[in-house]
Amino acid sequence: MNATTTALRAAPTDLEGRIRALEDELTELRTRVPENKVSIILLSGDFDKAMAAFFMANGAAAMGMEVTMFFTFWGCTVIKKGRKLKGKKFMHKMVNLMLPANSKSLSPSRMAFGGIGRMLFNHMMKGAMSPLEEQIELAVELGIKFQVCSPSLAIMGFDVDEWAVPVDICGVAAMYDTALHARTAYFIS
Repeated sequence: MNATTTALRAAPTDLEGRIRALEDELTELRTRVPENKVSIILLSGDFDKAMAAFFMANGAAAMGMEVTMFFTFWGCTVIKKGRKLKGKKFMHKMVNLMLPANSKSLSPSRMAFGGIGRMLFNHMMKGAMSPLEEQIELAVELGIKFQVCSPSLAIMGFDVDEWAVPVDICGVAAMYDTALHARTAYFIS
């Protein structure tokens, strides 16, 4: 056999090897490409920031994206059913008395005006956008996943049955697992 015939017979094997290498590289790259997901981490218990978080979440879900919202510290008050004091330790009762009871009692981050600010915002929003409570209901209907920070529960004295939406109580590792695989991640404080 001459050199040309030997090279032609070796080419398919070399080509197959190169294709295999490219497929392996493509598989490895796919593990690093963000998925069609959005992660929203809400630290704030302010009305306007909660509205922004739910507008972004519902908009992404309406576009077909998988959305997970992680609530921590003051952000937990946004999705609570109400104020629960029975069975709590003294310090947890005090913390719960100082926090808003639920989404209806959140104040705006600015222009609170001693409680009048939320009423003004609700009046201005009437007919222009749906209230926060409707945004929360829509998020549930759209299948948005809700995570509540387990260390926040322990510190703030919240119980596992205090939520107005279905929640997954988890730690920071679960939040990072979601955020690191998301196409977009927001932190709202």
